[in-house]
Amino acid sequence: MDNSVVTTQPVNQQVADEALLLSHDVAAVFNDLGVLMAVRGHTEEAERLYRRSLEIRRRLPDESAQAALTRRNLAILPTG
Repeated sequence: MDNSVVTTQPVNQQVADEALLLSHDVAAVFNDLGVLMAVRGHTEEAERLYRRSLEIRRRLPDESAQAALTRRNLAILPTG
């Protein structure tokens, strides 16, 4: 049996799990920055940040509630 495959599998899974956690965090940061920009009246920048958050969240499992929050934030942006 090739032990290199056996030993790297858990490492690969750990890296994938950590990347997934980081993706959740990055999506949340984009959403939060969008909120900040919206509050400051920078609606175009807020929209860009919300859309980036949604792009990330659409690729993540179990993000429906958080994606719904970002879609809500995007929907309530004033139009110029």
